[in-house]
Amino acid sequence: MDKIKRRLSFNKSSTKKLRINDFNKTINSVSSIENFPNEIFCEIFEYLNGCDIYSAFSNLNYRFQQFLNSSSFLFKIKFDFISNHLFLKNYKHKILSLDLWLTFHIDKFFSSFIIDSSFDRLESIILPRIKQDTLLLVLKKLIYLPRLFPLSVSHRREKVEKRVKIFTFMHLRLIFFLILVLTIYAQEGNFPDCKSGPLSTFPICDQSLPSRQRAADLISRMTTAEKITQMVTTADAIPRLGLPKFEWWSEALHGVAYSPGVSFGGDLPAATSFPMPINLGASFNMNLVYRIATVISTEARAFNNEGRAGLVFFTPNINIFRDPRWGRGQETPGEDPFLTSQYVYALINGLQRGDDERYLKIAADCKHYAAYDLEDWNGTDRFHFDARVSDQDLIETYLPPFESCIRDAKVASIMCSYNSVNGIPSCANQFILETIARESYHLDGFVVSDCGAVSTIMNTHNYTSTVQDTVAVALHAGTDLNCGDFYSKYTQQALDNKTIIETDIDKALERTFNILLRLGYFDPPEQQPYRQLSKVDVDTVESRQLSLEAAQESIVLLKNLNKVLPLNINQLKNKKIALIGPTANATELMQGNYYGKAPFLIDPITGFQGVTQGYSINITFAYGCKISGDDQSGFAAALELAQSSDIVIFFGGIDQSIESEGHDRTSIALPDIQLNLIKQLEKVVRTTLHVVIMSGSGLDLSYVRDSNQCGSLIWMGYAGQTGGLALANVIFGQYNPGGRLPITIYPASYVDAVSMFDMQMRSSPTNPGRTYKFYTGQAVFEFGYGLSYTKFNYTWYNDSTNSIFSIKSLMKNNYDEKKLRIHLYRVNVTNIGEMIGDDVVLAFVTPPKKSFNDQTPPIKKLFGFERVRLNINQTVQVFFPLNINSLLTITSDGSKWLEPGSYRILIGKQHIHTIHLQGQPARWS
Repeated sequence: MDKIKRRLSFNKSSTKKLRINDFNKTINSVSSIENFPNEIFCEIFEYLNGCDIYSAFSNLNYRFQQFLNSSSFLFKIKFDFISNHLFLKNYKHKILSLDLWLTFHIDKFFSSFIIDSSFDRLESIILPRIKQDTLLLVLKKLIYLPRLFPLSVSHRREKVEKRVKIFTFMHLRLIFFLILVLTIYAQEGNFPDCKSGPLSTFPICDQSLPSRQRAADLISRMTTAEKITQMVTTADAIPRLGLPKFEWWSEALHGVAYSPGVSFGGDLPAATSFPMPINLGASFNMNLVYRIATVISTEARAFNNEGRAGLVFFTPNINIFRDPRWGRGQETPGEDPFLTSQYVYALINGLQRGDDERYLKIAADCKHYAAYDLEDWNGTDRFHFDARVSDQDLIETYLPPFESCIRDAKVASIMCSYNSVNGIPSCANQFILETIARESYHLDGFVVSDCGAVSTIMNTHNYTSTVQDTVAVALHAGTDLNCGDFYSKYTQQALDNKTIIETDIDKALERTFNILLRLGYFDPPEQQPYRQLSKVDVDTVESRQLSLEAAQESIVLLKNLNKVLPLNINQLKNKKIALIGPTANATELMQGNYYGKAPFLIDPITGFQGVTQGYSINITFAYGCKISGDDQSGFAAALELAQSSDIVIFFGGIDQSIESEGHDRTSIALPDIQLNLIKQLEKVVRTTLHVVIMSGSGLDLSYVRDSNQCGSLIWMGYAGQTGGLALANVIFGQYNPGGRLPITIYPASYVDAVSMFDMQMRSSPTNPGRTYKFYTGQAVFEFGYGLSYTKFNYTWYNDSTNSIFSIKSLMKNNYDEKKLRIHLYRVNVTNIGEMIGDDVVLAFVTPPKKSFNDQTPPIKKLFGFERVRLNINQTVQVFFPLNINSLLTITSDGSKWLEPGSYRILIGKQHIHTIHLQGQPARWS
């Protein structure tokens, strides 16, 4: 701590940039923010006073949340510091961080204040410094907090009022807010009234008219000031027109999730919490993805009908997981553009389409457009990062999922990202927003900024110098909706100095209101099936079963030495099984990030106990160690338990303190504390050790892979509400694992070989290449790797092992590269093992090693996959169409070419066919 004090004191005269960089180093040197004495916190914030601390607080975010989550905060050990040095200072970015934190942790935060009757501090210190929108959300949560008030809403209201009245007259303002919130909640004012309201006689309510005409007419009736209020995600009500307040920002990454537009409570205390997208990628089952999306959209609509969610959900994240250090890779289905494209197509269809084709079920939002995959690394955060991407990588890797989302799945909106792309901030980038998204991909919807991203155009990227110019470049680029308040603050100024005209505003609003019309926002509820969904459609028996199915399908068996798994439950009577490690009792950890309130969370311990119930098997647990750090105080108890147990399973991995939004990793090794415990456990176990890893990204597990003392290794990602039961079912053979890795697991040395700033996919002297398509090193585990308890055999129908095509003849059919079929492969898959199981059949094409237009062609690339379930001795036929786009070469300028050479077709690793293209290279597009 003295060293930190000296560092802070010494640099107080430094430039802002140096001070922020120094702050980043300082804060990262501390293992736990809870270890900071109050005076160190005070010095840090005083040290930053006067700086632009946007990036500093981004870097601090995950530690800041750890501090707020800590018991010391909840029990007010550090409350004097919090009140005097955090909330009372006018640091807008700290208050922003508090708002975001409150959105996700209101229950925990306010329970402490209710319990110790600290309403005086709550009202006098904190409430005035929280944004009004967050305050209303807080108060809603306060009323509907079942743990504190397990009564009806009316009774909770009475209880809260009685509690508040204990205090002084000054608290009448809080009572007023509580009553106001309850009154609002009791009303059905979430939709405009087209029957008898102010809009009822206007074209907006005339269903016979085209939606764009209806939207344009409504916008024409707004004043300029009213229009501006509709340009941000928290859009104000316009009472004279009968327009209620509308919150555009809701979340549903893998289930309805905490966000400004979503609240849990009352008749809707929870929503189904499915596995994270990285798990769904590991399932390689797009039908499963579609079914999950259908449940999510059903529950989202039910929440909306009860006034507990919006209609627009900022999901999915379809950025490519190009670097294993990225903190948000867990939100994506993996590293492959083809897999991600298939995933987003299935997902968007499940989210937006349903039984009534007249309306969108909900409006989805593909993010983050474009080339976004860095949070905060080596002193540069996402708000400052300029992604330098070649045209080749942009077309080949970074954009295909967005093309599928926009052109094929017809998503309602996309989100422009924080980063710049080749020197231009994404939300000001007319080329990617207008030229590519609208003109090339035919986006029929709106563009929303990531939250605060319009302001970063000027404040962090320094692309503009005035607020008026910032509004102008964003609007002219095609950013229609501002998540944040930049448009609401400065659009009028931009109009006044003529950097924009009112038509620019109208165009943006027509796009957003057109989506509201397509959602049925202005149409009678009785004619809309989606408006009839209710609490009975949430957390159903079917959705619970689907969450279990998804968790099971996503589990990847990476090692099974001498078939030590599955455990035979019938041979374990009166045996002791020890579950050891920091993730054995994981609950919320299994939800990853962007999660909501789950109806239940089955941790591994509970899952094991449930599966073994009635078999006289003793399930025991020892923590052993934390996720990270160097505290070995739990080793002795863990080793003692291991010595006395018949079977030992180690549960390790990482958590959101290591990988998360705003926080990239610096190491991809298994934390040393866990590896040390594994090595010591190996010395005392009676049988080989089993290892289970929870993570949303790759860890170097080469030691576990190579150790003869580790009999099995399982990766289970973040498996959602039933993750523990799914794992137990796999361990005991009640489910045969069939998941495959959707990422490459690299050796720990990979992070020393390439900078996160290097966006290049192909290898170079400073880059060993990225993903299975271009990585030139030896992977710990390859993309697509995964074992089963049974065996499968492949055979295929081919007239010959070679086919010859003329490039000239293929060019005559130059239209849609995704639809022009070259060959249809029929593969027979047979279960030749002793257990029913799933197989994921992967189809790759290996292009010629030498290319006329590409110095480094892909090693191979995925063009098809299918997951099939087979009984013992059953054979199933799967089909893989090979289209022309799988044979195209992407050149340095982004153009697509057909080139002569031999293209080898692989099913798994088996070479089954070769396509020979003959003739001169020809440009396809």
